[in-house]
Amino acid sequence: MASSDDSGPGVALITGASRGIGLAIAADLVAAGFQVAITARDADRLAQARQALPPDAVVSSIAADLTEPDAPQRILEQVVATLGPPRVLVNNAGSAPSERFDKTVLADLDTALALHVRAPFLLLQAALPSLRAAPRSCAVQIASTAGLTGFPFTSAYTAAKHGMVGLCRALAAEFGSKPPRVYAVCPGFVDTEITRQAATEIAARGSKTFDEAMEALGGMNRIGRMHRPAEIAAAVLHLVREQPEGCVLDLDRKVPAFV
Repeated sequence: MASSDDSGPGVALITGASRGIGLAIAADLVAAGFQVAITARDADRLAQARQALPPDAVVSSIAADLTEPDAPQRILEQVVATLGPPRVLVNNAGSAPSERFDKTVLADLDTALALHVRAPFLLLQAALPSLRAAPRSCAVQIASTAGLTGFPFTSAYTAAKHGMVGLCRALAAEFGSKPPRVYAVCPGFVDTEITRQAATEIAARGSKTFDEAMEALGGMNRIGRMHRPAEIAAAVLHLVREQPEGCVLDLDRKVPAFV
């Protein structure tokens, strides 16, 4: 078990880490020497994710549904019990429902706010004593350009991501130079299962095929293509290592040289 004053990298907790962006982040942090705790709702997917990580990596897999209000505290307690207090928290879990505003139901709004605002808020609160006690600690929110601007058919998601970015900005201002550093990473559309599901929903409306929808979504990114999970993971690793002042990192304005 690692302690908060170990000279090594320490413990990192990554939510939504059974696939895509979260799994890429976990892999990069493992390669950097971190012990990692990965969470997701699906225990089978978590088991597959564990198999995708190096066999000698120290990994704790925690199946939990972050739409449940008590899940953040339970997750944090399990991480501390199995690995030790975290030095890095990555709030990545999320969903991206796509629907016309007048067809968006309350359940979609509640889920978006629970995953993108409430769960990160509560996880940060639960982890704050550990993060404050750890050297060079940070909390990274995987937000979106939807947290900086607006996109059609994503009212619930866009509202929630604006909340996530707002939380990051508020905490960066509140904590100042004191740990933890708080960041929001904002990519455009990323080639993940969530984006592919959005393309499937667009295709179901009949205006585009799946391939056309994927091309159109990638074309909405200012960089002119889909982001890749590895690029977001590289941005997170850069923030963890370099510890700049708390910031919102817009990956879609220009892909940084370190990605």
